[in-house]
Amino acid sequence: MMEKFKIYFNLIFVFIFGLLLLSCQPHPKNTENNTMNQQPYSLHFGPQGFKDFAHYNQGKVDNHSVASFRELDFSLPNLGQIKIENSTSSLTINHVFSVLRASFHGEEGIEVMTINAGLNKEEFVHPEQAYQAYVDLMKKINQAEWKNYFYRFSARIAKEDNIRYLMESGDVIDPTYIFNYEEWKKIINTVGGNSIGYRLYGNGILLDLSIKQTKKTEDGKEQYMVHYTFNTIRYDERNSMDDSENNIDTYKMTSKELEQVFTNELRRNKKSREIDEKEVMAQGYHIDEDYVDPVVWPYVK
Repeated sequence: MMEKFKIYFNLIFVFIFGLLLLSCQPHPKNTENNTMNQQPYSLHFGPQGFKDFAHYNQGKVDNHSVASFRELDFSLPNLGQIKIENSTSSLTINHVFSVLRASFHGEEGIEVMTINAGLNKEEFVHPEQAYQAYVDLMKKINQAEWKNYFYRFSARIAKEDNIRYLMESGDVIDPTYIFNYEEWKKIINTVGGNSIGYRLYGNGILLDLSIKQTKKTEDGKEQYMVHYTFNTIRYDERNSMDDSENNIDTYKMTSKELEQVFTNELRRNKKSREIDEKEVMAQGYHIDEDYVDPVVWPYVK
């Protein structure tokens, strides 16, 4: 439970602090939409990301300090197209309203990016159009080989329980399964918050993706928003191991100290997962015995 609390708390802190900081300073509005919206904005993680944002903010020098934020904004009718550069898992995102990037350790470069986008180009669409956009998005996600990701302390729910788990939690655990139209209509109109979520992993990057129906009109049209949160696995892992009460700062450790803390974390996670899996099995869920954690240590060290 402590690991879960720390991760959720840190995520909440990250984005609340980011929004507060942004509200206290002018947003660097993108004024190049008319000339650049035909080409995707190419964004990287790490130090290169600083250069990317500086370039797209009309050459302004980016801030390399700790806990620095910068935003790209787009407005109708010229919504943005963003390409998240991530090797074979690079992903192009259409109909983008905004991109917020965050860096918490200056030498690490960009560690977090959040993107808000429309599911469709049009603000309101017929249900069939929204469904087709969902299908196209999931095909793109799968083609880029983003895989379902379980935190190590979490129960690994089997794919056969995908829809049941989604209806109870709002999260999809099998991104390779694309709902048919009837399933989609039932799910999006009955699941809590009219929103479905995915937690995905690809080449050292975590992606939390949510698709939310935000409004329906009297004539039956629908509005959807898609929210993407990208974290480097290095940031996510080290942040989950940091402990101010016990004076643990993974960014100040030697390589041997870090490896020992990481090994201890693996043991704690395994015990927590075993407890979690017993609980969900008692509820009738099946466990995916074939799931293998991605190898993340090369990114963490």
